[in-house]
Amino acid sequence: MFGELPKLFERNFAIGFLLPITTFLAISFNLLEKFGLPNTNLLKFLEQKTLVEITIVALFTWLSGILLLVFNRDLYRILEGYGKFNPFRVFKFIEKNRYLALERKISKLEIKYKELRELRNQPEVEAKLLGILNALAELKQKKVVRFPDNEAWLLPTAFGNTMRAFEVYSRVMYGLDAIPGWERLLTVIPKDYRTLIDDAKAQTDFWINIWFLSLLLASEYIIVLFLTQKLILVWVFSAAILSALFAAYRARMAAVEWGHYIKASFDVFLPELYKKLGFQHPLNRAEERSNLVRFSQAIIYRSEVSLHDRALPESKENKPKENEEDKPED
Repeated sequence: MFGELPKLFERNFAIGFLLPITTFLAISFNLLEKFGLPNTNLLKFLEQKTLVEITIVALFTWLSGILLLVFNRDLYRILEGYGKFNPFRVFKFIEKNRYLALERKISKLEIKYKELRELRNQPEVEAKLLGILNALAELKQKKVVRFPDNEAWLLPTAFGNTMRAFEVYSRVMYGLDAIPGWERLLTVIPKDYRTLIDDAKAQTDFWINIWFLSLLLASEYIIVLFLTQKLILVWVFSAAILSALFAAYRARMAAVEWGHYIKASFDVFLPELYKKLGFQHPLNRAEERSNLVRFSQAIIYRSEVSLHDRALPESKENKPKENEEDKPED
């Protein structure tokens, strides 16, 4: 994934992991208490116990946050739709239909625009052309944010395709595969900008964890209902499902903002990485792209033949010596 793992005592870890797990544990313990299970009311426990017990609860919460962090990548991949047995795979046709419908709308508007351009001298036609251009710009922007550059790259979920939309950016624009390329790019990104990226990722982490814990709470409700045979607090189950749906939507929105920082990183810092990798100064953009494509192949496939020749810096020993006669006179 893009970005660093959050440190265990920093703000991003608290936002992305501790806050969701603390909320979940508080609701979960009190839910169990409502079903009549003993010693499960967390608030009463904290009121009555000593500092030692409170410290144990805090440590348990912190360790639960770490457990969420450990499974962070897996939760992302589940919501993105990866995996042979991922249940979201059955919904891939929905995302495919959305993608194809968007393509058809763009194609129809482009054809209509070409037809009207021949009559553009008429005032009413100029207004229609402007309207078509605005509609085209909106649809193309939506496509760039919501989908990858090709149908073959589609994933089963809206969140997955939003992620993939910015993952393909560096390959489409510069020829550099984003996943292995990102790890190299991190070496030249300044610390202050990396902080902005990590802050944006923390927002996505928060909603991903809310999504997962909401589903976990709904599952817990069903299990407790089965064990106790008490049909109470039905609204908790409904609220958990609605929370999961809302969190999945908010995770996608947060991923869009996170993706803007990722794309900007390639735009701004890729020239620095290009120099660090020892590429010769390119003659043109096509040569630069060709070099980055070859470099992507080298690191993905461990292909030595694809690796470029590095432009080594000149050492003092290799620099031509000045002739005594060429030195300026004092």
